[in-house]
Amino acid sequence: MVKSFFYHEAQTSSISWGLDENFWTELFLVDTYFGSERNLRTHLKSKPNGDGFDPPLGGRGTMEEPRFDPRGYWLLMLDRRMLQVTEYTALIETFNMRIERYAGELAQTFEDDDKRTHTQTLSNVIETIQIFVDCISGIASAWDTFNNYQMSFFTVHARDKIEYPRLIDSIVQNLAELERLKRVPMTKSNRFKFKLNSYLAFPLLFTAAIFSMDFIHSKHVCALFFAVLFLTSLINYMIASHKSPLRVGLDCKDWVVKNRVRPRVRLHRQP
Repeated sequence: MVKSFFYHEAQTSSISWGLDENFWTELFLVDTYFGSERNLRTHLKSKPNGDGFDPPLGGRGTMEEPRFDPRGYWLLMLDRRMLQVTEYTALIETFNMRIERYAGELAQTFEDDDKRTHTQTLSNVIETIQIFVDCISGIASAWDTFNNYQMSFFTVHARDKIEYPRLIDSIVQNLAELERLKRVPMTKSNRFKFKLNSYLAFPLLFTAAIFSMDFIHSKHVCALFFAVLFLTSLINYMIASHKSPLRVGLDCKDWVVKNRVRPRVRLHRQP
């Protein structure tokens, strides 16, 4: 029995404001959406009020040691968040194993069943891959924007901050790992898109390829195109479902009867 896995995405936001580096405030918000809000005081457990671990730093620092550098504090927070690349690694690797397993099963099955199970599963897999890729791409894009327009506040205008380069290098390394992880599901996505197209678009692509040839001439090109498309779709369906032409004809007849519009019967009320 295949074990089910679920993933949850949390969003963090922070803002700093103040007069100078000695008098400033940091507001840190976490949106989890999956019930962990009840664990609000976990970081403050067994500690006097105002002490304990610093939540934005994820347990790396304590509130007993105040930090008077807002830029350094922000880099520490970002570095700590980027360490979560290990969580993405586990997530992508687990998802990749599931994809490989399903790809092995799908490679032995060209046809789809009557309920279009494989088609639906392929669509879900492609959609999930795109969600992961978009999420990772958003992180990389946000860093590129920051690196192009605001990095000077942490380099050119902070030459005396010797700890900044180490934090920035750590963040860049984690982002490089995210870029590698992003390429892993993208290669699988191309494979599944090709398989999905073989289920859905093969008749249309085949017919369009035929009519793109120069020697195809007819007075009724449009009618001939749809006739060939219908015939190709019918053959593709017979091959995919392993049904004889007679069985396909009976299925079409049953479908027409089932979906035929029934005549409406008007009831006249007696006065």
